[in-house]
Formats: sequence, structure tokens, C-alpha cells
Amino acid sequence: MSLRCAHTLALALIAASFATLAMADAAAQPAPSAALDRGPLARMSLSIGAPNAGRQLRAKRLRPSPHLAILDKSRGRSFAHPALVLMLQRSARQIARSYHGSVLVVGDLSLEAGGPLSGHHSHQSGRDADVAFYVRDARGRSVKLTRYVAFDANGKAKDGSGLVFDDERNYRIVEAWARDHRAGLAYVFVSRELKARLLAWGRRHGRDRALLERAATLFVQPDHAEPHDDHFHVRIRCPERQEAVCLESARS
Repeated sequence: MSLRCAHTLALALIAASFATLAMADAAAQPAPSAALDRGPLARMSLSIGAPNAGRQLRAKRLRPSPHLAILDKSRGRSFAHPALVLMLQRSARQIARSYHGSVLVVGDLSLEAGGPLSGHHSHQSGRDADVAFYVRDARGRSVKLTRYVAFDANGKAKDGSGLVFDDERNYRIVEAWARDHRAGLAYVFVSRELKARLLAWGRRHGRDRALLERAATLFVQPDHAEPHDDHFHVRIRCPERQEAVCLESARS
């Protein structure tokens, strides 16, 4: 058998395996098919299925660092495809270099094997991450959050804490994600009011026009879900060469 025929056969086996998984009961998915452990995908971290109906294999764990923290409630939910994990690490370092002492606070990614995650419709296939906003107190000092805080259209905390949405750092983190072509970012879910604040800040401060346009296309307030006024929800696209097992999804 030629190398090309063998490659085609392997992809066909994988596609057949995924079709079987898609029909299985989501609460009792079968063990990974042998087709996922041989051939062209055998050494890859795999995002299988869709964000709202999938799982993952050979995931990478996001770990805390001096410039990245994980919410306590999310410690066991910090697994994702390496492309997403590395993007979060790179962007956290970049903001910390530009704004000394900044810490990117990250919430839920996915479970190690993926699958349904309590509190979410998505976050099942290792391509989603929740990220808390950068904030300041009433005196302008940077505050590292230990929970999500919702903000209104004026950038004021809705809980009466006096915290302020940091337009500059929040715009810069989105800009960093937009620049990061290695990750294949698909969406940044956030409320319409905060989207407007961020784009207005970018225009007012003369940020790169192409990146502004890119950010505008990334920002989405998700359908049939919370408005995301207390955190960013980022999602990457299906990784390269995983078309046989990975499915893109609607904007939710």
C-alpha cells in the first residue's frame, strides 16, 4: 500500500470513528477509538467534536505563573488544546511586560478529557477559556480579581465595589490575541456595551487600524447565553489537520 493510500485510509478510519462517537450518548461516551492512537493524529492533542458537544484527547494543562493566575474554582478545569494554553501564556507575559505587575486571571477551560462541564453549554473540546477582566480600584490601582465582576457601559462595577474596568489593559490583551496567528482565534465573547468601550478606546488612542478591524470581527455577544459582562470568553478554531475529528460551531 502506498503512503498516500495509507494516509487516506487512516483519515477514513478516524472519520468513521468520530461518526460513531457523535451518535453515542453524551453522558457515556465510549473509550477513544484505536483510530485516534495511530496514523497522522496519533501524537497530536485532539479537539474532538464541537465546543458544545465534544471531548479532547492528550490535552495540555494551563498552570499558574507570576503573570497568570487561575481561579480557585477552576483548578481542575484548566485543560485545553496546546494552541489555546500557549496563547494565554504568551499574552499574559506580554501584558505583564508592558504593565508591570499585571496578572491575567483565567477561569474555566475544559476538563482533562473534555465533555460536559457544569455551568457551561460549551467548554467541552478544549477550545474555550474564560478570562477575567483587568480592573482597577477607585484610586486607579491595579487589582487582581479572585472572582468575576460585572461592569456596565460606563465601565463601573455593578456590585457597588467601586472597581473600574481597565479599558487600556483589556484592549491590549484582546489586541495581543488578535496578533497571535498561531492560536487561530475565532471569537471573543463579551457584552455589546464593553465591546463598544474597547473599540472606542482603541480608536481614541490611535491603535493599529488593521488590528482594530480584526478585534471588531472577533467580538461577539453570544446568542442564547449570558451577556458576558463579567469576563471574556475566548475560543480558538479547530486545529490544523484535525478536520476529520473537530467541528466548528455556531457563535454560542
